[in-house]
Amino acid sequence: MPVVTFCFALLLKMEVVKLRSSSGIAKLAGVSLCLAGVFAIAFYAGPALSPVNHHRAFAASHAPASTSSAASPSSRTTWIKGTFLMVLANMAWSLWIVLQGRLLKEYPNKMLVTVTQCAFSAGQSFVVAVAAERDFSKWSLRLDISLLAVLYTVIITCFE
Repeated sequence: MPVVTFCFALLLKMEVVKLRSSSGIAKLAGVSLCLAGVFAIAFYAGPALSPVNHHRAFAASHAPASTSSAASPSSRTTWIKGTFLMVLANMAWSLWIVLQGRLLKEYPNKMLVTVTQCAFSAGQSFVVAVAAERDFSKWSLRLDISLLAVLYTVIITCFE
């Protein structure tokens, strides 16, 4: 994501790279290092990593493995969709970061920008939550780890 953000900043002329200066060389070295890490992870050929979350949305990843070593067509389609959505999400977030800098120059009220972002994020999260879990009885908080997780999040974000 830092590389995408940097490229958007370059395209929107919010960032300048002078190859003859040490700062320009450092910027290019940082971009190169990030890309090297991305390619190392992208071309990793080790065992598949299973998700920690055991929600029904991840049920396909817990299905018994087939006897053939080739990936099934539906599994490959899922990976392609997931990769596309991840790239799209990273590009959207990077563009928001760059545009937020321009927005704060015009409207310097950081609190209003933050509240607006939180309101839109809450709305988007609600839509995703409804799509992922349609049984509203499971949304209720009980005296267990889910309530502790909510309280921990509130305390950490309030005192940050």
